[in-house]
Amino acid sequence: MSNAQLEAAFRSALVEMDQEKQSKSGDLNASTRSKSQMMAFLNKLEWSDKQLETFREAVDELLTQRREAAKKKEQVQTYKAKLINLAKDLDMSYQELLVTMVDLDKRR
Repeated sequence: MSNAQLEAAFRSALVEMDQEKQSKSGDLNASTRSKSQMMAFLNKLEWSDKQLETFREAVDELLTQRREAAKKKEQVQTYKAKLINLAKDLDMSYQELLVTMVDLDKRR
């Protein structure tokens, strides 16, 4: 490793340590990762129990929405993969298969 690379790595480590130090003091930033860092931040806010409960409900709702979105995305990917495989089995292009499916749906 060259001196320039070592110097860059050292500077990067110093920046990360500084961010961690700020995070431990109760600031919330991109380097806030651990539970204890989050607890320090929340304690610094001095929220009431009612505010913390509302925050918990909001976080739970956000997590539920993210999980549902991830599940839907996975289902769409699975469906697309099945359609691609079906198109290959029928010796058609993906686009041709989609057009055929739409045509069949219109006939109903």
